[in-house]
Amino acid sequence: MYIPFARKYRPRLFAEVTGQEIAVKILKNAVKSKKIPHAYLFTGPKGVGKTSLARILAKALNCLNPVEGEPCNSCENCISIEKGNFPDLVEMDAASNRGIDDIRAIREAVNYTPLRGGYKVYIIDEAHMLTKEAFNALLKTLEEPPPRTLFILCTTEYEKIIPTILSRCQRIPFKRVDVSSIKNFLLRICSSEGIEWEEKALELIGEASEGCLRDAASLLDQVSVYTEGKITTQAVEEFLGITRKEKVKEFLLLLLNSKVEEALRFLRNLHDSGFDLPKFWDQLESLLREVIICKSVENPEEFVEDVTLCSSFSKYPLEALLYLENVINRGKQEARTRPTLRAYELAVVKTLIVKEIIPISLLLSDKDLLSKNSLESSIFSKLSSLASKALKEAEREIKGDKTVFKVEEEIYTNFKEEFENLKKEVPFVDFEVIKKKGSTGNTMSLF
Repeated sequence: MYIPFARKYRPRLFAEVTGQEIAVKILKNAVKSKKIPHAYLFTGPKGVGKTSLARILAKALNCLNPVEGEPCNSCENCISIEKGNFPDLVEMDAASNRGIDDIRAIREAVNYTPLRGGYKVYIIDEAHMLTKEAFNALLKTLEEPPPRTLFILCTTEYEKIIPTILSRCQRIPFKRVDVSSIKNFLLRICSSEGIEWEEKALELIGEASEGCLRDAASLLDQVSVYTEGKITTQAVEEFLGITRKEKVKEFLLLLLNSKVEEALRFLRNLHDSGFDLPKFWDQLESLLREVIICKSVENPEEFVEDVTLCSSFSKYPLEALLYLENVINRGKQEARTRPTLRAYELAVVKTLIVKEIIPISLLLSDKDLLSKNSLESSIFSKLSSLASKALKEAEREIKGDKTVFKVEEEIYTNFKEEFENLKKEVPFVDFEVIKKKGSTGNTMSLF
């Protein structure tokens, strides 16, 4: 009978658990030293090994021939736990057994001593789904269970566990698994299954799984069927509906150079070819985030995987990158309320002024720069002639990362709508409304 990869390659030993070194060390040392608390709370994202590690712990505590804290996986108890018919291991899915009656059944059964093993272990999965009444019914049992009884609560939503339960459990946090570890995990599966692979293809699967080992194994399973056992980068991209990073980089450069027509054509081609546009937009946002980080910190390699990719964007000012990030983010939001392609096309059109955005550092060194032709086309041309004239005559100063125009109250009132629209379109522009000289009251108010 065929067994899906996610089940077939589930870890059976502490040593086989991927990406959870801290959790493994804590539990293995607890078994070796025989310092087992009455309750654990395993918290973290889905598919990273919480329930698997809970079962390994149950095996280690009940194994007849443990070796350095590891279960032997060959004794009667280990085999029985593997098959799911060990009487001293009770697993409960709180998503479907969440009421007070289910907890009462546990309270009644917990008083019986273990039948075959050293510990009676209760694993409650999706524990945050328990009702408030069920949590309250569990409190006393959880705090003072009978000897040789262990509760393990697993949850993806730590914040939903009530404080009284938290105070009675030792919490062990689980983290998302990094792409490198996921790739190594997939390599082991491919080698074992005789699947041909390309490393880049496995990296793409790792990135698409977003730190979830179970999802990565399931995706590998599906792609291996789709490709008939030969996993290539192109096949993975087709299956997942994603675009190569080089293509995303190409599109980002089009936006930064305000090549709107080419960018629109690029987007249409993706759409017509059946690519998943929201995924492509997410990739674009992710790449731009990496570029901004590379531009903003001294040691980008600490935060970005591929620093070399960002070097192609070194000549673009941070102000242009931040403006583009804002445009991409807005496009993503607008795609929720209108057709995706239309929302993204409008976002592309808004990048017309990106190449003309001037760094704040240049504004500081040249106070007349705002009157030069290069910036007039991107700022003053957006205003009516009267509003543009008023703004050019206004005083200005640099505050943080913004150029602030000091505009008299009457002028600001007359052109308020135009000025407000300009602020939305050009993120480094702001206004300070001042009263006429000689007027009473407050001399200034910052908008």
